[in-house]
Amino acid sequence: MEARHVDSFDLLFPGRFLKAADLGTAKATVQIEDVWIEALEGERGAEDKVLVSFVNKQKRLVLAKINGISLRAMFGANVREWIGKRVTLYATAEIMPIRRGEPCIRVWGSPELGAAVPVEWKPAKRNKVRWVLQPTVAQSGPQNGPANTVSIEEVEGE
Repeated sequence: MEARHVDSFDLLFPGRFLKAADLGTAKATVQIEDVWIEALEGERGAEDKVLVSFVNKQKRLVLAKINGISLRAMFGANVREWIGKRVTLYATAEIMPIRRGEPCIRVWGSPELGAAVPVEWKPAKRNKVRWVLQPTVAQSGPQNGPANTVSIEEVEGE
């Protein structure tokens, strides 16, 4: 077996779930294969989490609520209708990371979009967050370019 170097701690310990380090600085367009709820063990014991699988991809995405809101804005509230849709993901440390400065996965947009889609959400005990989902190139695989250029802002005082 050939030795290889990695830059990220997350890449030292790969698992069954997609991590920001898996994306690096690229955007990736993937096709949704399935969406379901599964109990996962965490720091507070077993909790129900939403999981998303992608066509021809081994790793699953644990769907953060902000990403679920993005999918709903693009594809509607009927989760079954998300299956077969393409979504473009990217890694960022800017948009509501769990720990400040730690990269997380967010939705950039989709090749399914005909125009930009503005979205907003008011999380409990936080400022309102607004972002714009972008139409993307209809391809699968990495899309290079700066991932932090998506228009997302936290609006204070709302």
